[in-house]
Amino acid sequence: MQEFLLRLAASVVPNLALGIAGYLARAFDRSGLVLGVVLGALITYSFGWGGFVLVLCFVVLGSVTTRLGYGRKEAGGIGEPAGGTRTWRNAVANLAVPAFGALVALLAPADVLGMFFTASIATAAFDTVASEMGKTYGGRVLTLHDMKTREPGAPGGITAVGTVSGGIAAAVIALLALGFGLVGVGMVGYVVVSACLGAAAESLLKSAVGLTSTHVANVINTLLGGLFGALFWTGASTI
Repeated sequence: MQEFLLRLAASVVPNLALGIAGYLARAFDRSGLVLGVVLGALITYSFGWGGFVLVLCFVVLGSVTTRLGYGRKEAGGIGEPAGGTRTWRNAVANLAVPAFGALVALLAPADVLGMFFTASIATAAFDTVASEMGKTYGGRVLTLHDMKTREPGAPGGITAVGTVSGGIAAAVIALLALGFGLVGVGMVGYVVVSACLGAAAESLLKSAVGLTSTHVANVINTLLGGLFGALFWTGASTI
């Protein structure tokens, strides 16, 4: 019991500190703080400091790119509401799937779950950074289902600037995961590819299918990114 309590405290405290810092910086509101701490603590309890650092990196990348050029995005009507402050819905949309992977890893430990978790976080980072950088610097967007260019902010639209930025964000997540032993060196590229595929699937759902809920789309893309990562890991392990 003492070991459990110590491990629990070591999981809650850093996430609580991150939550308070984010709240004071207006990166998220109270509901986002509370749910973010709960999901982050579960991830940290399961994957240790590596899990916490990946969540921290995602939060920092998302917050910085959301605030970057926010006035321009707001003027164009494509800025995040409330100045980019995230709520509990954003926490669920981006961290529910990674937290699910952490829970499964606690109940049935398996190496593939480190890849699933890493790829799902990388997908969330790719999507957020690509979206925010694209809004700020990307200009007109391309919709994948018909390969047509449209005005900035068109549902599911992608930009070259956003895609490259998202890829860099996913690579940062992958390299951090490598450093903490969550994935092997041969999996780093697969993490980035999985994130790209998950984000592309979200773009298609929004532009071709007409999915309007960003939060639902984020759950889907992190799940797909994680599953792609798990498939790549399984395939590479059997070769």
